[in-house]
Amino acid sequence: MARDIDYAAIAVNKSITDKFFKDDLSELHVAAGDKTIAIRHGGRVAEGTRDDLLAAIRKAATFAELWDVLESEGRIRSRAR
Repeated sequence: MARDIDYAAIAVNKSITDKFFKDDLSELHVAAGDKTIAIRHGGRVAEGTRDDLLAAIRKAATFAELWDVLESEGRIRSRAR
C-alpha cells in the first residue's frame, strides 16, 4: 500500500520532469524515505519535504539552478566529484 510520502515523491518527480523536460534527466531518481524525499542525479543527492522541494523547483529557472537553490537551502547531502 502506498504511503502519503510515496505520492509526494511522485509529485516532486512530475514537477521536475514537467519543468525541466529539455534537460537530460535520464539519471534522475526521486525516492520516498520515511519522512523526506531524496532527489538523485549525477552523483548529487538532495533531500527535503515535498513542500520544500516543490518550492525550490518553483524558484529555479533551470535544472542546474535547481541544484544551486537546493544547496543554498542546505538540502544537498552529497555532490558529484
